[in-house]
Amino acid sequence: MRRLAGGQRAYFWCRPAWADPKLATSPDEKVRRKALRDGKTCPVASTPLGTDIAEVFVRARVLNEAFAAWRLGDKAEVPHGTIAWLFDWYRKQERFTDKRHQTRIGYERAMRYVEEMSMKTGTFGQRQAGAVDGPAADKLYQRAIAKHGERQGSYMMQVCRLVWSLASRPGYSKHTGVKVNPFKGMGIKTSVGAGKGNRAATRAEYDLYRETARAMGRQSMATAAALCFETCQRVTDAFGFEDPDGKVIRGFFWDDYKPGEQITVVQSKTNKRITLPLVDGTGEDAIQLYPELEAELARTPRQEGVERPMIVFDERTGKAYGIDYMQKLHKRIRIKAGLPKDLRFTSFRHGGITEIGDSGEVDIRAVSGHSEIKTTKIYDKANREKALRIARARREHIARVVGSTKPGDDE
Repeated sequence: MRRLAGGQRAYFWCRPAWADPKLATSPDEKVRRKALRDGKTCPVASTPLGTDIAEVFVRARVLNEAFAAWRLGDKAEVPHGTIAWLFDWYRKQERFTDKRHQTRIGYERAMRYVEEMSMKTGTFGQRQAGAVDGPAADKLYQRAIAKHGERQGSYMMQVCRLVWSLASRPGYSKHTGVKVNPFKGMGIKTSVGAGKGNRAATRAEYDLYRETARAMGRQSMATAAALCFETCQRVTDAFGFEDPDGKVIRGFFWDDYKPGEQITVVQSKTNKRITLPLVDGTGEDAIQLYPELEAELARTPRQEGVERPMIVFDERTGKAYGIDYMQKLHKRIRIKAGLPKDLRFTSFRHGGITEIGDSGEVDIRAVSGHSEIKTTKIYDKANREKALRIARARREHIARVVGSTKPGDDE
């Protein structure tokens, strides 16, 4: 309590110093442990309660409940019908549990961000889910964008739309208390990710990255970059990251590579089998379509004694890379090469796709494996001839931009 200049009493709710979210990154483990509950920082900030004593008690009770819920973590009982309760309910439904591991992680993060959004009193997670209307959803969207950025903010609303959609269905709504979906028809920007945070790598950056990775004794990273850039496949498939659920098999395998002929990958996300021809023509007239890729593959050692060896593996362990270590190693290579901070590993795939587009090809599904083409309404079936045409146009474009490229030119 503080006394204002006019003598009136003003009341405040003060968060304990040990619960400051900034302490969650403290080098002192004891301090860090106190500032976290179930991996979450305290969602309640020190808040003025006003001067009206009746209102003060109401607001203080809400804040105390929120603080206690965070402090007790999984031991706390979440009130039925609140947004926090609704998210917990959704996590137990097949609609959530049947999704892949990475998707569930993304949903979990989005729901946590929504639940922890600070309101005038308490957090959004304490509100009744059935009481959220359209205007409240719109305000939440704007606040989410302001706090987490446009891309994450839009993703948070998309997840909410899915949760409320299931909760409001007949047979579910009586239990959840949700009658309508306020996140439907709110104009969520679903394409905000394009060009933001995932910029395309240039061929010069791609060449320098591979050269640096090789010099650092990390041929595997150079090869993975080539698989992403040249074949336009996803990072998860280039590295063969292990699926914690064991539902999908990822990776490029030596059995699916025929030198000078073709290379095949089964996309883990779409389950599509993509086969790229590596040469156009035969005999003396044959033109290598992916010489940079085949040069990297020729440098890449094969594992012995493995039933179905993957092309890319961690040289330290002989096993598939872990995502965290790969990202740390990528950062070290990027810094060593003097490349920009915004060059992510996904930039190589974007660079390859952009290069194809610059060559004049619009429909790249025969190479990338995408299911839809938004730049044209004409459906062009993906097949080997289409893939050959794309590769020919791409090589002509590369020759125009950087000159004729032969297998040994980048050594």
